[in-house]
Amino acid sequence: MEREIDKVKYKTVEGKRQDHDVTVFSLSTCAFCRRAIEFLKNNDVQFKFVHLDLIDVDTKRSVKRELSERFDNIVVFPILVVDDQKAYSGFTESVWARAVDLELK
Repeated sequence: MEREIDKVKYKTVEGKRQDHDVTVFSLSTCAFCRRAIEFLKNNDVQFKFVHLDLIDVDTKRSVKRELSERFDNIVVFPILVVDDQKAYSGFTESVWARAVDLELK
């Protein structure tokens, strides 16, 4: 059975760093979400993202439910999912850098 999370239309941001499958779930009105997306762009990480507040309400609910069932630490946006295995809630630059194997200067 296909998951709702797999049916979402994501936007892809191309980047030279493609070591991981990186997905960001965000809100269009969230300042931390914008900072997180810019952080990935500025570090040339390829990723896909979706602003959950801009999609159908029922789909949004299903996606949020699927995320919370799969990952126990999902409490705030943005949500970073790496290799469909590990999720990080909220944006902390050092945590996201480690998650995608970046070395910060």
